[in-house]
Amino acid sequence: MIAIVCLDDNQGMLFNQRRQSRDAKVLEDIWTMTDKLWISSFSEKLFMEYQKQVEIDDDFLQNACEGEYCFVENQKLSPYTDKIEQLIVYKWNRKYPVDFKLDINLKNWKLIEQAEFAGSSHEKITKELYASI
Repeated sequence: MIAIVCLDDNQGMLFNQRRQSRDAKVLEDIWTMTDKLWISSFSEKLFMEYQKQVEIDDDFLQNACEGEYCFVENQKLSPYTDKIEQLIVYKWNRKYPVDFKLDINLKNWKLIEQAEFAGSSHEKITKELYASI
């Protein structure tokens, strides 16, 4: 599977019980990569306009197959590291109070691509693509 996460500089995925991932430009970028996206019910309201292209399943990390994209906001990824082929990280380049952190150490992954773009909510968003080592 290919996991997609949004992080702040503290590896936070949620802050003040809010998602890190609400940025229209990030969502548009995700749709340029995939025709189908696995999400949990927690993420459903982010993808209302893409209903035909999402697979909503609270066990999606368990059920996703090789090559399938998974958008992760509030789940631990460490139990699935053997299944993850690539990790796509959108970084906000800011620090927020953290409620929930990414539980994978990115130093154990190989950075293979990096790009920056302007988001709708942040002046600069960094997109990184990691491969398992």
